[in-house]
Amino acid sequence: MDIGVLRAKFLKAYASVPDKLREDIIAIVDEKTYNWNSAFVEVYGKTVLGDKIIRKLEEIGMFKEG
Repeated sequence: MDIGVLRAKFLKAYASVPDKLREDIIAIVDEKTYNWNSAFVEVYGKTVLGDKIIRKLEEIGMFKEG
């Protein structure tokens, strides 16, 4: 799936996550953990790390339809 589409899906999902859950770890990339908030900073900033986080989330099925 296109990285732009995945980025938009992540941002939409992030907006619906309650504040209390945003500290939960959602991805491990290069042996480092990322919670919703740290992932948001990278994804929103369109960094290389943000793209890696998005691809990891796609790999674990976060963006599956239905």
